[in-house]
Amino acid sequence: MQEKNEIFSTDHLRNGLKDRVVKSTGITLVAQGIKLVLQIGSIAILARLLEPSDFGLVAMVSVFSGLALQFMDGGLSMATIQRDRITHAQVSNLFWVNSALGAGLCLFGILVSPLISLAYDEPRLTLVAAAISLTFLIGGVSVQHEALLRRQMRFKMLAVIDIVSVTLGVIVCTITALMGWQYWALVISPIVSVLVKTIMRWLSVRWIPSMISRGSGVRTLLSFGFNLTGANFIGYFSTNITPFAVGYVGGAQLLGFYNRAYTLTAIPSSQLLPPLMNVMQSALTRVKDDQERLRRVALSLMTKIAMVTMFVTIAMFVTADWIVWIFLGDGWESAIDMFRVLAISTIVTPITTFTAVIMVAVGEAKALMKWKAITLTILSVSIAIGSYWGVMGVLFAHCLSGIFIRMPGFLAYSTMYQPIRLSEYVSSLFPIFFSAIATLMISMVARNYYEPSSALISIILYSTLTGVLFLLFLSFFSGARREVMESFALLKKYI
Repeated sequence: MQEKNEIFSTDHLRNGLKDRVVKSTGITLVAQGIKLVLQIGSIAILARLLEPSDFGLVAMVSVFSGLALQFMDGGLSMATIQRDRITHAQVSNLFWVNSALGAGLCLFGILVSPLISLAYDEPRLTLVAAAISLTFLIGGVSVQHEALLRRQMRFKMLAVIDIVSVTLGVIVCTITALMGWQYWALVISPIVSVLVKTIMRWLSVRWIPSMISRGSGVRTLLSFGFNLTGANFIGYFSTNITPFAVGYVGGAQLLGFYNRAYTLTAIPSSQLLPPLMNVMQSALTRVKDDQERLRRVALSLMTKIAMVTMFVTIAMFVTADWIVWIFLGDGWESAIDMFRVLAISTIVTPITTFTAVIMVAVGEAKALMKWKAITLTILSVSIAIGSYWGVMGVLFAHCLSGIFIRMPGFLAYSTMYQPIRLSEYVSSLFPIFFSAIATLMISMVARNYYEPSSALISIILYSTLTGVLFLLFLSFFSGARREVMESFALLKKYI
């Protein structure tokens, strides 16, 4: 019983929380750096082994499979993490709910695979969708094991699991692509990764669930999970309505270009954002009852996240053509303009995601679900209008609605449920946006006067230039300068 209590107790995490967060963040960044190298390498290799239509086919199914993943979790992993006190019986009940959801989604995916094929008028999608559905069955039995690792802030173990699973997935994908399996290489890879993750999570937690029990007090956890699932469900539609519209308007070929351009621009956020947000979420839930401390910590983290986001966005926009040429090769020129528009869109995701993390930490999953519904409406109308101008119209609609409507709207809405005021958001983010615009203008002008003959040297040169200019402009603002100095001090201390 004592061993079980140690698995669920978080009292020991309250002391030295800042040091724990910084160390966890450092471990996460190292792990994500390794995964980033693996992903970039796989993108460069697979772009030369497979056709754009291969990526497009799998992307068509991914729109639906990713949606199903939101139900598999059921918001119950966060229910385990966010709760101050939780018992073995409660987590066991949640385990069986997640397992049932995974099995049900697997069966449902197999049954509806012919309908997905019919929707896109692509016969090959039937078997592809059925095969990818296996990931739900496999992944459902380890949702709570991952939640327990995150609850205990064991991010070193989580990092090891991620690296091993991604590495094996990339190896299998590359080998099968070389064997001529075409799009099936992209199908097998996630199945292998999920299987490896599940096995390693069970081995690392060493927790075995008991059978379903009554009177465990799990109903409030299920209610929280239901609201969070609703938010994630609607949010997933918002995220994937753009690739769906691109595939519908432009077909598999243009969706393939979009998929690779999106994958490249999303590397920083997809590789760094989820694990970092997991660290932040675990930390913020431990201080959610101290409003002033939560406000101070959350605002500081928001500023640092926005700074990194802006630098990455500028660097990607300025070096877009060189990045596409290096990582995708010849024949992918049509992805360059898509890449630039998507690069601008990356401004929105980290800021809105962290705002959502704050709301979840304070238990406002229902309010988050309401905003997600508003976001979906705004984005749907924007894309419907943009579709009249083809694929690029869709992308511009996604980008502009995010920067000028969805992001500022969410910041204003969130102030009703958490302790940060809108004026504090504005005073923290304005210097970053101003510095980013000034840096972008100067960097693009510099490109007109000098471009090295080597694409790699060009990327290094202009990424360095944008970094120096961005820091220079930030230094004119006292608050931004303080956050930069604190960031460098933390890096110096722990790296």
